[in-house]
Amino acid sequence: MNAILWLLLSTMSGQLSSDQAATPSGSDDEALRATVAASAKEFAGRCEFSVGAAGSAKLVLHPEPILRWSNPTVGQVFGEVFVWTDNGRPAVIGSWYRWFSPYSSRTFEVCSLTGGRASGRINEIEFWNTAKSGLTLKWLAEADAPAKTPATRLVQMRRLAGDFAAHLADTRGNDAGVKRQLRLLPQPIFRYLAPMAGSTYLDGALFAFVEGTDPEVFLVLEATDEVTWEYGLVRMNGDALRITFREKEVWTAPKIDNLLNQIKEPYTQITTEQVLKEPVAIDKKTPPATKAKP
Repeated sequence: MNAILWLLLSTMSGQLSSDQAATPSGSDDEALRATVAASAKEFAGRCEFSVGAAGSAKLVLHPEPILRWSNPTVGQVFGEVFVWTDNGRPAVIGSWYRWFSPYSSRTFEVCSLTGGRASGRINEIEFWNTAKSGLTLKWLAEADAPAKTPATRLVQMRRLAGDFAAHLADTRGNDAGVKRQLRLLPQPIFRYLAPMAGSTYLDGALFAFVEGTDPEVFLVLEATDEVTWEYGLVRMNGDALRITFREKEVWTAPKIDNLLNQIKEPYTQITTEQVLKEPVAIDKKTPPATKAKP
């Protein structure tokens, strides 16, 4: 979650009346999580993503969230992460989350895990269309060849993931940035589907570096064949990031000054109510809101 969004949210008050009506009373976190789970899954089901030239490849939504998260250090906020696959391989990842305290808002974070074009729409609204590369896979030279069995390859991937370290310059409340080392979740949040006809991989997994359980960086580990491991990294935070592998810097990402509704970028946060409005409002053909709401 980005510092700009944090600051912008601090100036906002109120929420849609439909959101207020659906919010459980009190501070029961489990009830709030259940509210978010239902809304996030419904929203993900309405999203349509495609990759390739002219959106030639339609992506498939993994039916369940691959991660449920919260970040109690910043407030009462809960989110759900979903992945859309292309022939078994993750191609787009999105996180729908909602604040309850100290703010009140909804946001959909989305990033590309493909090297080419990616686009997203809900009904007739195209909310994302990027031709920029979202993920670059690189050879992991200092790794043993992939093991023969899926179970042993999982052990390899967990060990390799543990050799990466992620560092965030967190600007929430401090423009200079507070240096934080993010925590790696010990298990992959998504394991590639078994290779099928046309698959370009032997095996693979998606790992998350988190604050609380809020994902800020995703690590892709992929066995392209029986000899080679490759890795790639994508951001889920607009602040500056630095990644090391066995204490050697291998990837950096600069701070993004404005990431809200940047529909041409491989990573953005969608806040427009025209996209986020509830299905009931869509069915009633309610005019789109004139003010973007983070």
